[in-house]
Amino acid sequence: MGATGVVLLGVCLALPISALAQAQQSPRARWAPFFGTWIGVAEHRPDAGPLVTVRVRVEPAGDSARAMLTLPESRQIDLAIPSPYSDSTNIAVRGDTLRLEFTPDIGLGFIGRLGIPRADERITLTVVRRGETLAGTLGITTYRSPVVLRQGPSATDPREPSVAFYSTQDSLRLAGKLVLPAGRGPFPAVIWVTGSDADTREVWQYDARALAERGVASLLYDKRGAGESVGASHDLASWDDLAGDVEGALRYLRSRPDLIDPARLGLVAQSQGTWIIAKVAARDPGVRFMVNISGSGISAAEQETYRTGALMRADGFPASEIGRAQAFQRQKFAVARTGLGWAPLDSTMQRFRADSVRWFPGYGTGAASRTLAGLRLYGVLQFNYDPRRDLERIRAPVLVLMGQLDLVFPPEIVVERMRESLGRGGNSDVTTRIVPNAGHALTTVQLFEGRPFRRAVNSEFLGTLTAWVAERAGVAPR
Repeated sequence: MGATGVVLLGVCLALPISALAQAQQSPRARWAPFFGTWIGVAEHRPDAGPLVTVRVRVEPAGDSARAMLTLPESRQIDLAIPSPYSDSTNIAVRGDTLRLEFTPDIGLGFIGRLGIPRADERITLTVVRRGETLAGTLGITTYRSPVVLRQGPSATDPREPSVAFYSTQDSLRLAGKLVLPAGRGPFPAVIWVTGSDADTREVWQYDARALAERGVASLLYDKRGAGESVGASHDLASWDDLAGDVEGALRYLRSRPDLIDPARLGLVAQSQGTWIIAKVAARDPGVRFMVNISGSGISAAEQETYRTGALMRADGFPASEIGRAQAFQRQKFAVARTGLGWAPLDSTMQRFRADSVRWFPGYGTGAASRTLAGLRLYGVLQFNYDPRRDLERIRAPVLVLMGQLDLVFPPEIVVERMRESLGRGGNSDVTTRIVPNAGHALTTVQLFEGRPFRRAVNSEFLGTLTAWVAERAGVAPR
């Protein structure tokens, strides 16, 4: 035993002091220097468009840690490590160095389809604790830049207070925040209604802060079942339920005359949210203006059929296969609408699976199709809604913003149908804009040293949005 003790002592003395100190730490203690929220702006400017802002939140997770990365200009909020969507995304600490890596298997849309090798579709952040900062290198696909992160404020920003309200449909408690302009209210305000993902209040905060600079407040909220909002998954809610959530937000704003001017309230929505706000604005004349971003004018079934074809076309499928996939979509939505024809539809799906048809069940074709009950459920809740009847009842000014490269909604058709439906009801105060080189989230491919590296908020879109809303909200020009 004495000889063994001598050998171990020799090994320990041979280790570097930092390694010895780390070996003596508990697992959690090694992570402790990185706990908290860290914020900074990457040093290298892209060729055009917004800067690259980084926010990292690191928190304890047992003997290890969990990290959330936010890139606000790309509307990527709290990308988590460990990730439920990736087996290889990882977080590691070695001494005073923290490393985060998001690998291609996570499938992030804002860095996908950029024309770069699949292996480059990754994000890395390697930083060293130096006093009160984390300093190191940020990598987003082909972009590399030094970055220095500083501890974010621990207190809530008084211009962005947390709020809660209740849906008028089923009294669910929904949580969110206000984004307020500088100065004293009451301010005009908009409610942001997000797309079909389980979004939280942070997704459109970049855009909301731009509106605040123009003097317009925003209410952002966690979708039901997401973030701090209660309830089951929003996928199980009808669009009338989701409209009730927006109506609850309107009721809350009208209860705050100390901050918000109830005579100047508007709705801003993207994708699925554009269907929701059509329902609300059609029955609430107190909505003074409405902004559709990347959506509405057509039914969900028509939109999903378009999306199948557009995505397949972008991935190089032949026209014959695109036609076959879209025919399947129409068959599926007919069954969802009527409940009839399930047996032949099920037989078709079994054949597609047996033949390993390459586009099935991807490209939206397999969604909610495993049982007649499931298909009918989504048919009733979502697929069959056609917004035209509600649009005909809206008299408030409307702004429609579509991206030229949208693969989810057909830009020209949406603009045409919105104008037709609103005009049929006598509403001629309609402004439309198809933004060049912008996609579904109104983001544009951003370059660094001539090479694409991510998608970020399109500057023309944001300028058009903020100027139009400020004018309609009665804010004096800057």
